Amino acid sequence: PPPLSSPPPPPSTSRRIPAYEKILIGPACVFGEMMTGGHYLEVLRCARQMSGSPYPEIHRSLVSESGMVGAFYRGMFPWGLIQCAKGLPVLFVQGEVKHVLTAYSVVRRDRVEPISGVAGGVAQAFFVCPTQKLKVLAVASPEYAAMPALQVIRSVVREKGALGLFDGLAAMCLRRGADWCIRFTVSSRVKEYIRSRKADPEAPMTLPELMASGVVGGAFSAVTHPVDCVITNSQRPGLKKTDPVSVVRMIYKEGGV
Repeated sequence: PPPLSSPPPPPSTSRRIPAYEKILIGPACVFGEMMTGGHYLEVLRCARQMSGSPYPEIHRSLVSESGMVGAFYRGMFPWGLIQCAKGLPVLFVQGEVKHVLTAYSVVRRDRVEPISGVAGGVAQAFFVCPTQKLKVLAVASPEYAAMPALQVIRSVVREKGALGLFDGLAAMCLRRGADWCIRFTVSSRVKEYIRSRKADPEAPMTLPELMASGVVGGAFSAVTHPVDCVITNSQRPGLKKTDPVSVVRMIYKEGGV
């Protein structure tokens, strides 16, 4: 009788080393974004979420307090600059979780991107929360903006303890996890669609195609904006109740839905 054929070997799970280069790529990308206008857009967003004032009015107020350059980089040094570290965990953690899920066939293929995106986003939340808190204080209060960095930290710790630096952490984990889950999932689907339209689906994607897939993923992730509003308001100076339910009630009372 013919010899029985042996089952195919399982896919290899070995690789040379983890993708440590992503630890540097993430912060470098964030730094470039923040220095070229991304930081000021964050400042305007935070101020809008706390005050409800129109963007032109917020801009004029910031410029009158700090000048054009001061307003553009308000809260940037050192908190915004330190916040570049938020790019450190997300790409690395997402890449490592994706590798494990794929290599060991832990879940179905269509669930790899969402799960790895959530893992990267939650990891990012723990890096972002303290510096986001301090940046919000600098945006909300000229007094905090003029303080030396260590004095701001001492002020928060004296008032609320060390955990005061992590106000809004639960909402931050929810928002960052959902945000990166949507970004990676939608971007992956857009890439698959673009490849399916090519004459050679295996051909490398062009830079415009990669940028387009990223933009679409980022646009869809904007559905997490209400959670971001809760985070910002939970980190306002002088707020006593910072749990998500109390903050949502305060936002609704001040400005409605």
